[in-house]
Amino acid sequence: MLETLITNPFKRLWHYAVYQSIVLPFVALFIVIALIVSPVGEFPLSDDWIYAKTVQHLLETGQYKAHPYINATLVAQSYWGALFCKIWGFSFTTLRVSTLVLAFVNAWAVAKSGVILGFSRNLALLCGAMVATSPLVLQLSYSFMTDVPFFALSNLSGFFFLKALRYPKPQFAAWGSIAAALAFLVRQFGILLPLAFLITVAVLGWRKRYVCSKPMLLAVLMPWVGVIGIYSVWGDALASETPLIELSESYAGPILDGIRHIPVALCYVGLFALPLGIGRGVQMIQRRRSGGKIWSRRQWSIFIGFCGCSVFAFWLPQILYWIRKLVFRHDAQWLQNYPYRMPLIIYRTLLDLGLGPLQLPDPQFQPTVHIGEWWWLVTLAALFVAALLFMTVVDRFWALQGSKHEPHAVQQNQDLFLVTWALLALAATYNPFRVVMVDRYLLVAFVPFVLLLGRDLTQIKSTVYLKPIVISTIVIALFSVGSLQEYLAWNHTAWAAHRQLEAKYHVATQVVEGIDTFNGWFNSDAYMQRYNTRSWWDVGKRGGSPWALDNQYVVASTEPRPGYEVLERLPYFSWLGWKERTIAIFKRSSPEVKN
Repeated sequence: MLETLITNPFKRLWHYAVYQSIVLPFVALFIVIALIVSPVGEFPLSDDWIYAKTVQHLLETGQYKAHPYINATLVAQSYWGALFCKIWGFSFTTLRVSTLVLAFVNAWAVAKSGVILGFSRNLALLCGAMVATSPLVLQLSYSFMTDVPFFALSNLSGFFFLKALRYPKPQFAAWGSIAAALAFLVRQFGILLPLAFLITVAVLGWRKRYVCSKPMLLAVLMPWVGVIGIYSVWGDALASETPLIELSESYAGPILDGIRHIPVALCYVGLFALPLGIGRGVQMIQRRRSGGKIWSRRQWSIFIGFCGCSVFAFWLPQILYWIRKLVFRHDAQWLQNYPYRMPLIIYRTLLDLGLGPLQLPDPQFQPTVHIGEWWWLVTLAALFVAALLFMTVVDRFWALQGSKHEPHAVQQNQDLFLVTWALLALAATYNPFRVVMVDRYLLVAFVPFVLLLGRDLTQIKSTVYLKPIVISTIVIALFSVGSLQEYLAWNHTAWAAHRQLEAKYHVATQVVEGIDTFNGWFNSDAYMQRYNTRSWWDVGKRGGSPWALDNQYVVASTEPRPGYEVLERLPYFSWLGWKERTIAIFKRSSPEVKN
């Protein structure tokens, strides 16, 4: 081989990194991103202060105890974060680094899954890089939220189960189940991976296409004995004081959400996987130009039918609104809140145009860039990829009719696992008893669909699709980095304003209404005691910002603020809009605005 002829060790390392390694390209990717946008910052992001409090309690007492607001299991993530804090000391930066390490593992697991599915190294690396630099994934990688740790362990589990389907050895199934059990100890959805594997081997066994031996079945089940043991010993410590189920005021909303769920969820996954969809589109165009047939009549019917049903589902709330208004003379304003184009979810991390959540006590604060009706173009592109995904799922089930002696039987077995995993993930993300649905929850279905799309790309020998995938992945990665910079910049500045109030003006935290993470970190304990509640669902029901005890001072962005005077302004620069913005410190000047 060529590398054996290269005597210079640095050249050999370069050759290995460029042409062979799966690990080193992702090491380089994450180093570059960290150098561009530093993860250093002594402040929480989103809701990760809740998980940080759990780690802090673990470090101080040596015992795990779930925070009252936690619904996730979190045990594995808490000990993972505590391990890093034991070495480098407790800080939000340390916890952030612990997540970035798992983000790297996640990218590697996706790429290795691609390799075990038969992808070329370049396509496998592109899939891993696309997942790692997806806007939501990259932003969550810079936090201590449960999304990326769960994501990494789930995808690691998926890799081992795919390997077990190619090489039916118990050790691969055991490692897949161990990773899934650890994922379960971050979020309960970890059970989906072994469930998908068991369903897959049951169907394949019924079709006489795969034999699941007793040692392999035992390898899948044994790690869950440990999970049961953890729950039996730590049952009280794992118990949440926030109900997992919060009933909606009516049945209309959950029913409507159920009708919209599959089209909306697949549209988001289609948006996340857009580079692969673009590559598939280029591949289809080339095939058409060469005189080939793109799809069969059945496939065209599925594609067009899904697009039509999806558009109807997007517009359904608006249609119902006008029917109720014109026919029944009833103004159901809540139906107007449903978006009919991307972003399609009300509670979202992906905004117009940037990343959130926006947690300042300022409803008018928005990212610096707005694309407005250009979202229609994004919606159509995402819908195109979503229809491809739906058609792929149908085709994989259709392929089950084949014989176990077909040359691609192993690949079809792996595809069935991916489809089962993806469908279970979509089903799990719909909960009619949960009133809040956030777009980041859909990441659980991202990777199996990415791998299915990648598989479709490998069906044709031509690699014409690689260049457009590379270009679109870079474009989306640049947007992700820009959005991440803005998100961290205003969080940095808001927390700097809070520290300014404390250091310069000697203001107590209890009289400040600021960013939600500040209110939660410093005031949540007093808030729970004052209002005699330990449930997340009671947050904000008392009026004002969550966990705010008083509003004598406010940290926000919009001026003027009635009843307040500006005490100080702190600037920050946004790469998205390439402009300077400010966070202001307000002091109450009128007693009428007191919370």
